[in-house]
Amino acid sequence: MSRRKIVATVIMIIALAFSVSQLLFAQENKSGEINWVQGYISAVGNGTADPSDNRVKDRLNALRSAELVAQRNLLETLKGVQIDSRTTVENLMLKEDVINSRVDGVVKGAQIVKQDVTWEKNIPLATVEIRVCLSNQVGGCNMTSSLITVLKINPQSEPPYAPADRVKPLTAPPSSPPQKQIKSIVYDTNKPVTGAIFLLDGQPFERQLLPVIITKSDKNKPLTVYSVKNVKPKVIRNYGVVRYANNEQQAKSNPYIGENALIIPVEDITEDNMIVISADAVRIIRETTMHGNDYLSDAKVVICSN
Repeated sequence: MSRRKIVATVIMIIALAFSVSQLLFAQENKSGEINWVQGYISAVGNGTADPSDNRVKDRLNALRSAELVAQRNLLETLKGVQIDSRTTVENLMLKEDVINSRVDGVVKGAQIVKQDVTWEKNIPLATVEIRVCLSNQVGGCNMTSSLITVLKINPQSEPPYAPADRVKPLTAPPSSPPQKQIKSIVYDTNKPVTGAIFLLDGQPFERQLLPVIITKSDKNKPLTVYSVKNVKPKVIRNYGVVRYANNEQQAKSNPYIGENALIIPVEDITEDNMIVISADAVRIIRETTMHGNDYLSDAKVVICSN
């Protein structure tokens, strides 16, 4: 038996083993990705169909089969998305039937970004890649329905472990003259600050939808500097709460952050995966968010795994 005949026979056996209604067959290839930098979750599915005398019909059946597998893979990948350090999408789906149905709906409505069909003699072999956005307008995403919108994330969604006491914004210039710029915190002091980049410098941090950034007071009391509570509801829906970057250059090149972002080194990561920054960094944030320049409320924040 020739190699081509052997391959065709194997494919037929696989197809028969996964038969469903209307003679559709699928081969699962569990493959999914959470792309925090570009702001999407994607998955790939492979499928085939029982050959008939109609190649157009066989092609469509194979593509539909592959899409169904991609949706299953996407759902499994999406369940693992970390909302905060204690909650995943799967946890929320198990607790709330409404969220469960919304997530199911967004998966079924996922955007097809790539599809391809090859033929092994008269047997179609289809591959489909689908995608769901974390938020509506981040990176390569531009969808009306995103994970953040179906989860109904809003300023009240702040994680329960975030310190209740918060750093208060400055409403007037400080009574004492501004202190000298700290060397480790980089920005152009002659221009308005357009955003903030937090450099992890190799410290372990688990990426999530709702990060919390804190500092310690003079009495070592934790204070929340930044969380979902800082962000305007419309911004949350369209841009989420945070952007992520794999290096400093990638963070600086994000057009949403602007040309004069604060570059702030992270001091520590807590057990609850909260980012800790210095009192000096907080002072500069307070001074540069005065007079209506509240880049935090616009979620112009990048966490960088440099």
